[in-house]
Amino acid sequence: MKIIKILTSFTKSDWHWAEKFLKSPAFNQNLEIISLFSTLKKKRNNLVDFSDFFENTSKQKNKEEKAHFHHTCNYLLSSLETYLAWQEWQKEPHASVNYLLSACRKRGLGHFFREKLNKSRSGLDSQSIKNAAYLRQMYQLTLEDYQESIQHGRNTATQLQSLVNSHDLAFLAEKLKNACGVVSRQKVFKLELDTGMLPMVLAYVRSRPELLQHTAIAVYYFGYLSLTEPLNDESFFSLKTCLQTAGQQFPVEELRDVYLIAINFCIHRINLREEVYLKEVFDLYRQGLDSGVFLDQGGISRFTYTNIAFAGLRLNAYEWVLDFLHKYRDYLPEAQKHGTYSFNLARYYCEKGDFEQAMPLLQTMDFDDVLHNLTAKAMLAKMYVDTGEIVALDSLLSSLGAYLRRKKQVTEQQRLAYKNFIRFVKRIANQSWMSKRKVEVLKLEIAATPLVAEKDWLMRIIDAK
Repeated sequence: MKIIKILTSFTKSDWHWAEKFLKSPAFNQNLEIISLFSTLKKKRNNLVDFSDFFENTSKQKNKEEKAHFHHTCNYLLSSLETYLAWQEWQKEPHASVNYLLSACRKRGLGHFFREKLNKSRSGLDSQSIKNAAYLRQMYQLTLEDYQESIQHGRNTATQLQSLVNSHDLAFLAEKLKNACGVVSRQKVFKLELDTGMLPMVLAYVRSRPELLQHTAIAVYYFGYLSLTEPLNDESFFSLKTCLQTAGQQFPVEELRDVYLIAINFCIHRINLREEVYLKEVFDLYRQGLDSGVFLDQGGISRFTYTNIAFAGLRLNAYEWVLDFLHKYRDYLPEAQKHGTYSFNLARYYCEKGDFEQAMPLLQTMDFDDVLHNLTAKAMLAKMYVDTGEIVALDSLLSSLGAYLRRKKQVTEQQRLAYKNFIRFVKRIANQSWMSKRKVEVLKLEIAATPLVAEKDWLMRIIDAK
């Protein structure tokens, strides 16, 4: 039943305010649904109780009573839907203003309309947020102004031009923002979608560079180019510059999405072995941390935590990474805190060459994430090679091979990359018996193999042996 799905989504606050809503004569005058809601509220901790209540109550009634009960349930459902809509309306600061202006205009309350309109515009101009939603609200106010002036026969060329301009700005910002979202998801789901007017929008913005003075347009224009032209350095650096302004003009949730566009651009270039982008992505991570964009509902995801630490380690920013690991440990999800922290601390010690502290962290942990597990086993293998512990290395490589065979969550790419890693590590471990020519052949073979885990380390270790 729909009503059960709605009620099971309720928070403690929802139960409190929904009851007040239903008891308000302005929204409801049916006493039966208040009684029904009160009964359901007592059963709110158990979904089974909800289902049993509706089924048992319906069985105990005759045909007419059953029809009346279903009517009451439908009435309650309708009232709860109205409550949900009202609740969202209350959360949206501009919704009430738009409807109030519309009501004043329709009632001919010109003086009150003008006073409220000017106050709303002044409030919008003074607020720090200047994203696409801001441009949309400016357009809504301009549209109300335009419609009110029509009623009084005092349209001006300035008003008409203002309407056209504000509509264009709102449309362009929203179109480009949505385009970035669509492209990001297209890559994940491998979809081909019709982007509609987007090519014309891009050409229009390109022909009118003054539009890029609006951060809400510039961010998503350069963001879209960064997503679709991953070798376009100019677009990336323009996006990076825009991020400085967006930090003051975008809400944190929206700013996070823009940072991810820039970070993914860098990761793509790093995967092409353009090491200069390591510094770029590290700078983005640090700026994002300072802006709070990576703290979602007061917490940081284990993947973001790991990626930030890894970027710092690759740049040998050891002191900064250690401070980061400690500082943000308690922001990790509780269930993943110990494993994620231990994994990254082990990697830190491993990169520093402090195997004595790294090994125990890895040997005693069974990480719940497949990639963490694979990386942890690879780190151990690297340490065993460096310390010459061949017996431990053979045992570990056998364990890693078994893990790759039995773990269904391992992707085919991961499986192949780590199988190649095992194969090359075994040959490197026996390198002392190789001729110089065979070592060079092995090095060329590793370089030519597309999927190899820890390829850079393998190449370095051959040169060092």
